[in-house]
Amino acid sequence: MTEADILRVIEVFEACEVRWALVGAHAVGLVTEPRATADFDFIVDGAKLPRVLAALTSTFGALDAHEIGAAVQLRALDVDLIRSTNHALFQRALTELRPIGEWHVPRTEVLIALKFLAAVSPWRDRNKRRLDIADLGAMLEAAGADLDRDLMIELSGLVYPGAEREFVDLLGKLERGEPIAI
Repeated sequence: MTEADILRVIEVFEACEVRWALVGAHAVGLVTEPRATADFDFIVDGAKLPRVLAALTSTFGALDAHEIGAAVQLRALDVDLIRSTNHALFQRALTELRPIGEWHVPRTEVLIALKFLAAVSPWRDRNKRRLDIADLGAMLEAAGADLDRDLMIELSGLVYPGAEREFVDLLGKLERGEPIAI
């Protein structure tokens, strides 16, 4: 995907009047140092996803769409569309947005909670979970004292009941530079 193509994807979101947020490695790269990644990850309003898929098909042609659990992977575009309706944290990400250039990006606290969700997911590849922890740590370091710790803990509680205890423990280990077990 070229930058122009991704901007066309965003134009489709806007034309469909769908709430959306850039998440994943590209969003992390906007608040830390960019790292190589192939795809773009977006959380979109789950109720409007069929309309978005139809509009994207009209704009780009065949999408090579595949269901991957909470998302639809559009292989032809290197885009994953995550349904906001699949998790309370995804829904929250759409309400805690800030603009960074052309992008709608969740607050850093939300991005950190999303990386925590990915890092503790038993369905996620172990190597990707390692990257999630590294991304989480990089965002903590980059944002420093500007982060709302209470908000991060609240958001981590949306991951699963009692997750905030594991999250606080993880934060402590990262702050002390201790090894992290995945």
